[in-house]
Amino acid sequence: MNIFSFKSVIFGVTTTAIGYYTILLPHTILLKRYRYVVATYRMGKEEPLGFKVQEKIQRVMDDLKLPEDIRNTIKPFSVFGFDLFHAGTLNAKYGAILGIPVNFTKTNEHIRENLQIREEYMDWTRPDAHNFLNASMLSENAQKFAIAREILRILAEEPYFDSFGLALTIATLWTLYNIVSYRFRLRERSAITRFTFYTVFVMSGALWWFGVKDYRSNRLDKENDEDLCNLGPEYIKGGQEFYEKLLIRNKALRSLLGTAGKRIFTAYGNEESFLRQKHIPITNRKDFFDSRLRSLEEAK
Repeated sequence: MNIFSFKSVIFGVTTTAIGYYTILLPHTILLKRYRYVVATYRMGKEEPLGFKVQEKIQRVMDDLKLPEDIRNTIKPFSVFGFDLFHAGTLNAKYGAILGIPVNFTKTNEHIRENLQIREEYMDWTRPDAHNFLNASMLSENAQKFAIAREILRILAEEPYFDSFGLALTIATLWTLYNIVSYRFRLRERSAITRFTFYTVFVMSGALWWFGVKDYRSNRLDKENDEDLCNLGPEYIKGGQEFYEKLLIRNKALRSLLGTAGKRIFTAYGNEESFLRQKHIPITNRKDFFDSRLRSLEEAK
């Protein structure tokens, strides 16, 4: 019995390629469509960013000392919602997109008049509604920090890492599957035995890939926060404010969204997680900037 039959090889190569391109396509060939889905529109057209926001992004790029070719690769645009967004790569052909949310471009009054939760206008008699609005409005330093943080994630080229990691995991699993199947003659065993083996094998591979992916994401969180602190006092103060207000905002959303909010956010304002830890908890990141801010003030 041959370990690697022709059909098995074709299946393995095809599955590996599908895994690779499934992650990479939205960040390259389908990037324009991805942008279309998340962008903010007015009168049927994508809402342009104002001059002040564009200028702020350029100042952040100056602080990060980005070369001209990298600057030209990153395309800012207005994104729907209250969170910054990024997608794409530094590939010169497709580039990357940087989504700037409404709370960076609109005034407090404009957001108050138009804010909706679950397609219903906000009830401003609720204290949590005011907490959400106040926490969404960031100072200049906090906005610069948030923009810089997003740009650093673009520079990390995560889509390439994730797609290559998934393809490598699939190829490794396929190779091991064929070896184990041959060694223990699984094809000659009962259907229940084969199904159990396949299930355990696939779950083990998924846990491995998600574990590696989340480990790198957490490491990038730590490295990026440290790098931004090194840019100076403005970014330390901006980072402390950004994470502090993010916690307040998340706690307000936990209340405003009711049962759904409790599934998304913890009582402390962190994102709920089950099995996976995609990012360092926001409370930990805030504590890091609290510490750096205290050191900054003590040094005066």
